[in-house]
Amino acid sequence: MLAAMLVVIAHPASAGALTIRSATLTTPGWSTPIEVSAASDSPITKITARLRLSNSGEPFATVEDFALVSGTVTDGVWRTTQPVTLKMGLTDIGVEVTDASGATVTRQSAGRFDLRGTTRFSEVSISPSTLDADHDTVTYAGQLLVYDGLVSREVGVPGATICLNLNGACVGYGTTDSEGRFSSRAHLYIRGSDTNMIEGDAYASYSGGPQYFRADSTRSHLKVRTQQTRLSVGFSSLPKVIGTTVLVKGRLERKKADGQWTGAAGQDVTIYAYDPDPDNGKWIDFGKAHTRSDGSYSKSVVVPQAGQWFVDFSAPPILNRDGVYVLGPYASSSGGFKDVVYSSYRTSFSRFTMSPNPAGKGAQITANAVLTRRTATGAAVPVKTGYVDLQFSKDKKHWSPAGQSTPGANGQLKIRATAVSSGYWRLLFRSLGDDRNLESVSAIAHATVKYRTAISSLNAKPEPVHKGKTITVSGVLKRYTSAWHPLKAKVNIYFRAHGSKTWSYVGAAAPDIHGKWHKGFKARKDGTWMAKYPGTSVYLPATSAQDYVDVR
Repeated sequence: MLAAMLVVIAHPASAGALTIRSATLTTPGWSTPIEVSAASDSPITKITARLRLSNSGEPFATVEDFALVSGTVTDGVWRTTQPVTLKMGLTDIGVEVTDASGATVTRQSAGRFDLRGTTRFSEVSISPSTLDADHDTVTYAGQLLVYDGLVSREVGVPGATICLNLNGACVGYGTTDSEGRFSSRAHLYIRGSDTNMIEGDAYASYSGGPQYFRADSTRSHLKVRTQQTRLSVGFSSLPKVIGTTVLVKGRLERKKADGQWTGAAGQDVTIYAYDPDPDNGKWIDFGKAHTRSDGSYSKSVVVPQAGQWFVDFSAPPILNRDGVYVLGPYASSSGGFKDVVYSSYRTSFSRFTMSPNPAGKGAQITANAVLTRRTATGAAVPVKTGYVDLQFSKDKKHWSPAGQSTPGANGQLKIRATAVSSGYWRLLFRSLGDDRNLESVSAIAHATVKYRTAISSLNAKPEPVHKGKTITVSGVLKRYTSAWHPLKAKVNIYFRAHGSKTWSYVGAAAPDIHGKWHKGFKARKDGTWMAKYPGTSVYLPATSAQDYVDVR
């Protein structure tokens, strides 16, 4: 069938009073006279019409044999004396009119006629009818025909671009040969969650053009065989310590049509951990890992407080063109690590000291420290539960308990013990088991233990004393082993004048076998007297009380 449609132009071409109104086809078919409507103040003397396809710059026909068929030579309708043979396609009629005054007007498109051919597909086949991840190529074949009125039969449309359509989208393209035939393959893709391998209608489509109307073939239903999948998960090392980095790894596999399992490449696997804490259980999402060509995946993660590890491959149903949810090439699957692995916090001691150091034999010595644990973010937070043992060793090999305590609110520790001998000290943290804290040992601190000493009975007399007279400073030096005993060792004597802040060494005294000593000095100023024993590698130093003497 030949279709013809006039497109009306809103503003006719004119030059003064010379106007071209329209150009029309007078009869249906491929051979028809052309009529032109025009008007002018002067008689119209010549009309030329040029017919061209809209996609071509050159006219395929030029006619000038117009004769007046109605109206007057200044306002009428002219028709060609011979019919014009048309061509298939969108046709524009350009008109040029000249009147007796010599004026000429040209209108590039005085009329447009849609003479495109009606196309249809024939002998279309789409195979195979069922696809899967291992069979992802579809072959579209057929012929695109158009009815040619000039020869009164259908002919093939050559050089046409054919869309290989699936679910309303082109998944590939083909081009017709000289007879309008095509046979083209479309390779469907699976890119993670993005895929065009979706069950639905498949058909060939031609979008039309300047010569031909568009056409779709009949539709074939294309099925997708969804493959079962399975997931495994493991670790480079067990995720036991919170805050450390481990590699989560595994493999995503798919089951082929022959029943064999193989890797599923290019897919996203989501990694999760679950903390089964009875008071604060929660899921932790570590994001996605992309599978390699063999289906393997891996991702480095920082270990949180958790106990169970899972992986998930999500292949949700896809909404097709018909508004129906269908499965894609893969089915969803999930997996979990076979064992529950409770992660725990790494603990550590800081600011560990033993004081006093040196310490007196038999006296108290105190361990001070702060106990913290390291979170997954790297922050150090106080440990408030558990027990801490203070241990002593002479050789750093054999350790014995010396004291025990629990951490304070800020993780602070203060443990007292009896200083028995010089040696090494350390702290040992023992968890309660349900607080997720790992045991830890502090650094080793050395402490020296010496015999205690004391200066007692310090006395400076007489009080008061006359200037220039003698002041006698006396006292007793003693040491403690299992009890207090006299110590025969030099004692240094110091004086600080009234109003001064500085002590001055003024002399030394030697005790007798009873530890008693005395020393005389000439009284010159009011002031305070004091004695010191400097100590040795065996004995601790000692400082006496102070005695003030008024000199008059």
